[in-house]
Amino acid sequence: MKNVIGTPARGDSFFPRTKEIRKIIDRLVDGNNLNIAAPRRVGKTSILLNLLDKKENDFVYVYVDTEDVCDESDYFKRILKEVLRTEEVVTSRRLKHLFESGQRFLSRIKGIKIMGQGIEFTGEGGVIDFKEDLTNLLSGIELEDDKEIIILVDEFPQTIQNIIDANPDNPQPARKFLQANREIRLNPEINKKVKFILTGSIGLNHTVAQIDSTAFINDLNSVEISPLTTVEAQNFLQDLLATKNMLIDTEVAQYLLKKIGWLIPFHIQLAVQEILSMDSPDADIDKGLIDRAFVAIVERRNENHFNHYFSRLKRQFKGDEFSFADELLDIMARQGVMTKDEIINLSVKYDLMQKWKNITDILIYDGYINNNSEGIYQFNSPVVRMWWQRFICK
Repeated sequence: MKNVIGTPARGDSFFPRTKEIRKIIDRLVDGNNLNIAAPRRVGKTSILLNLLDKKENDFVYVYVDTEDVCDESDYFKRILKEVLRTEEVVTSRRLKHLFESGQRFLSRIKGIKIMGQGIEFTGEGGVIDFKEDLTNLLSGIELEDDKEIIILVDEFPQTIQNIIDANPDNPQPARKFLQANREIRLNPEINKKVKFILTGSIGLNHTVAQIDSTAFINDLNSVEISPLTTVEAQNFLQDLLATKNMLIDTEVAQYLLKKIGWLIPFHIQLAVQEILSMDSPDADIDKGLIDRAFVAIVERRNENHFNHYFSRLKRQFKGDEFSFADELLDIMARQGVMTKDEIINLSVKYDLMQKWKNITDILIYDGYINNNSEGIYQFNSPVVRMWWQRFICK
């Protein structure tokens, strides 16, 4: 297993997430459209690409990354294009018949070759309504053996945020976009043969709540992707080291995983990278080496793996809300924990007494912090806390 850091893991580099994948498949089989909910770096995109690569449950998967999409037309055009590039779609005898019979839903699409060579869209005769074209295509499409199409949309919440940012004084374009997506998902001619999985590195619920549009996503079934269990994390660690012919004692492995705390694959991969970078790679992996490797995870050379936490904070919050979230995380990084009362007192400083709960909920969803039933808040990841202390705390 290769230690792939920073990009989605595929093929032999993907650590099996059997429980999560089974949950996703079961809910698709039950007829649900899904929202995969998890913080950044937990492995959502790797799971989507594994579904695509393995063709789980014999579905036909279409993967679309919409992170840089800023308007509705481009979004539906991109999905339409990827559907028509999918092998099982373009080689379908049923689809070929629809092409040859000149069906209405293909009337505005020019230059399509059935074997998937060169898809071109034209605006001749007026502006193309790509939402209508996608609706008509998905309504009319039929694959061999009545296979279902699963459209995997990565960074869907970011697309919504892009549309909001492009229209800061008018929430209607974003609301219209959400409504259009819901109409397609619930179209009875589409829903029986096409399902959608939406995911992203920012929270969908919080993104749509800011424009009072949660009603447009209440049809989605939410699937949470959790960190690895201790047993899974131990197996993942062993697999990564075995690739380099290295072994780690069970007690030492448990020591490392306890230091990492939040057992997402990404942080385990960074730890293994630093273990392998030590001056004596042939030395036994002991607790002393683990301590040195753990500190090295947040060396300046790895800053690109962490600075998104701060940059995303600046995008998510503005003005006093940013100042409140920034100071809250600074305090939490320095002193380890904060109580609910301390957070409320801090919110008074910024006149955010009515918003502190919403802001902390966003920080929890995005993977910065967690809290327990006693109202104690702390960083979710000791690794991120260590980085925050070193590079962000004032």
